[in-house]
Amino acid sequence: MSKVLVKYFSLFILVLLCPANHLSAAEVQESKINPYMLLTYLKDTDSQQILEVRMTNITQVGEVPLPGLRIRFYNNETLLGEATTDAGGRASCTIGSALSLFAGEDGSWPFRAIFEGDSLTEETYSELSIHDVDIEMTVSEEEGERTVTLYATTPTPDGPVPVTGEEIGVYVPRMFSLLPVSTGMLDENGTFRIKFPDDIPGDSLGNLTVIGRFNDHYLYGFVEKREEVRWGTEAAIAAPVYRSLWSTLAPKWMVISLAVMLLGVWGHYTYVIINLFRIRKEGLKKSE
Repeated sequence: MSKVLVKYFSLFILVLLCPANHLSAAEVQESKINPYMLLTYLKDTDSQQILEVRMTNITQVGEVPLPGLRIRFYNNETLLGEATTDAGGRASCTIGSALSLFAGEDGSWPFRAIFEGDSLTEETYSELSIHDVDIEMTVSEEEGERTVTLYATTPTPDGPVPVTGEEIGVYVPRMFSLLPVSTGMLDENGTFRIKFPDDIPGDSLGNLTVIGRFNDHYLYGFVEKREEVRWGTEAAIAAPVYRSLWSTLAPKWMVISLAVMLLGVWGHYTYVIINLFRIRKEGLKKSE
């Protein structure tokens, strides 16, 4: 009878453990990070072409950057370069100016970024098709009126062709982003012109950077031209801070008084501790 009980008890334990093992394996498999990859293209003011990836993990509290991931960048099947994501989850690849890029039937460049996965993160990839475009920017000032003119063209076998009916903008940089000055559509000549305002803050000399830019355009990505001009309002220079009760720089007499008081307090603590050791030492002598 005891053997039968042991047999049934063993079967009962196995039934309980098997689902638990399957659940544990499923949890381990699901614990692998499923990353989100954002691939962008930038053609900067020096006509350098840059591919950038941002790798993040979408959680309930927001996007968490994923550093240390190896990313490969391709144009069609050609490897353009490799990079590892930094602390912000970003990795970039600058396309060499001497490299001839593969273009599809519509003239666009097919780009792809690939992360092959590791023990903690699932593999993923992102694709992007970009049409080439060039921006020319002219800044001028006549009779106190400041004007910014943008001219956009796209290269073809027959020569540059004006870009029409596409949104473009003028911006100035700020600490964490770009401040839009004006946005609008390119006309039939591929031109966009604005009157630049005279109340935008610059540095202490009034210098600021004017940016003409396609901003995350569905065909062209990010394409920009920059020029520094003295069109900003001069930033006020902060007055020197004097020692006072209402400033962050305390008066010298207050600093000295505080130092003397703290020295007195710690001196008393030191005196008490020394006396405690002396009392203990005298007590040991009397007991002997």
